[in-house]
This record gives sequence, structure tokens and C-alpha cells, in this order.
Amino acid sequence: MKVIDKINNSLANHNGVVFSFEFFPPRTEEGIENLYDRMDRMVVHQPAFCDITWVAGGSTSALTLDIANKMQNMICVETMMHLTCTNMPVEKLDDALDTVKTNGIQNILALQGDPPHGQNTFVTVEGGFSCALDLVRHIKAKYGDYFGITVAGYPGM
Repeated sequence: MKVIDKINNSLANHNGVVFSFEFFPPRTEEGIENLYDRMDRMVVHQPAFCDITWVAGGSTSALTLDIANKMQNMICVETMMHLTCTNMPVEKLDDALDTVKTNGIQNILALQGDPPHGQNTFVTVEGGFSCALDLVRHIKAKYGDYFGITVAGYPGM
């Protein structure tokens, strides 16, 4: 289910309170185990959905995809996966999108992403996108209305 539908249903049928949790991929095996343990405990509070972040450049992409899949299909909480343009050629973005679609995830938070560590400005990689709008256009062109797309952007761009 798309997150917007869950939010609209909640607003129509409840007191208007909607909340979510956001999970960041841990950097250690111990952190990953701790996250999975906490996911089980946090969902008893019935969040409308959970966000799974994507480190700029996709350096944790496999872990992000695994966490998103577990949240959606084992914990059974609607999941929104972040996806950034930073250091991401189209092929790598499509691999991630194909994977989450195969896993039944329908929600993407499209972001330009921060510059990679040690850089002050965002630079478009060859075969990549320069901003979230380009990513959204690509997702819509390739996947139609399958994904519910949320955007975080820079107002000056």
C-alpha cells in the first residue's frame, strides 16, 4: 500500500495522528542485530510506516535493501525506502528499484543526496541524475504509478 493512502485513511478514520519510524543502516554486525531486535519491539506501537535510509552513494545499498525487505515482509510494516542520486548511475538505481518492487515495496523517498564525505558540492556522476526531480521523472517513466514517491528537495534548485 502506498504511504499516502495509509496517511489519508488514518486521517479519515482516527484522531489525525500519524507517525513513522526511520531506520539508518548500522555500520557493524552488532548494530545490525540490535536494529533487527529493536524493529520487532518498535512496531508494537503501530507506526503508519517505516523509513529506511540510503547512505549517499549507495555504500550501504545491500543492507538498506535487506532492512527494507525485512520491515515490509517479515515485520509487516509498510516501508518507504530512501533513494539518492549521489554517486548513483541509472543502472544502480534501477537495480535497487527492481529489487524493492520485487519485494512488494511501493514507497520511495527520492533525494538528491548530500555530497560524498569530504566534498562540499554535489556533482552528478556520469549516467546519473542531478536532482530528485530527475530521479522522480525516471521512476515515473519506467515504473508508471507503481511507486508512491515522496520528495525531499532543495528549494533553491
